Amino acid sequence: MNANRCVRSFNKPMKVTIMFFIVCFSLLTGGTLSAQTYVDSTSVTASPKAVKKGSIFKGRPGKSMLMSLVVPGAGQIYNKSYLRVPFVWGTVGTIGYIMINNTRQYKIFRDAYISKIDGTEITVPDYAKECIPFTNISEEDLRSIQNPNIIREFRDDANKNKQLSIVIFSFAWLLNGVDAFVDAHLKDFDIDEDLSFKINTRFDNDPNAPMRLGLYVQF
Repeated sequence: MNANRCVRSFNKPMKVTIMFFIVCFSLLTGGTLSAQTYVDSTSVTASPKAVKKGSIFKGRPGKSMLMSLVVPGAGQIYNKSYLRVPFVWGTVGTIGYIMINNTRQYKIFRDAYISKIDGTEITVPDYAKECIPFTNISEEDLRSIQNPNIIREFRDDANKNKQLSIVIFSFAWLLNGVDAFVDAHLKDFDIDEDLSFKINTRFDNDPNAPMRLGLYVQF
């Protein structure tokens, strides 16, 4: 009986110890796994997504600008700013007319100078026989010039005017698109029409200063 009691008394602490070891091991194992999971979840940082930059032609202002750059005045029509369209067409059309005629003038003087140097007969297009664009020189007047240097000076001046008109025309075309872009932005602004003028009383009870009573204006 004493031996059995000793065995039982020995087995009981062993069972308790084993159970305690199993519980501690499970707790340690679970805690380690959970801690490892927590570290892994926090240490791994998601790579930032590539954000596509917005285009200047995105949205209503961008569409109106693109339309005007393709066809002058189309963006103004898209914005329903119909009063701007005649000004756009008039500006772009006038500068375009000047640019075309300056280009024609340059080509006429250039070909005339080449013909004079080569000793061949000077010919001009039918629209310039009576008068070369933006000049008082006719075809006969051009043929009567004996010194080719004079025609060369006409050619150089015409070339400068042609280049300048191209630059101005390009600027006017771009400005037409910018006008449509800005106009579309202005239409989206929230403009408050309340411009009323109010006079009210004001009562301040500041603990750091004496009590004050007065008037204030709000507009």
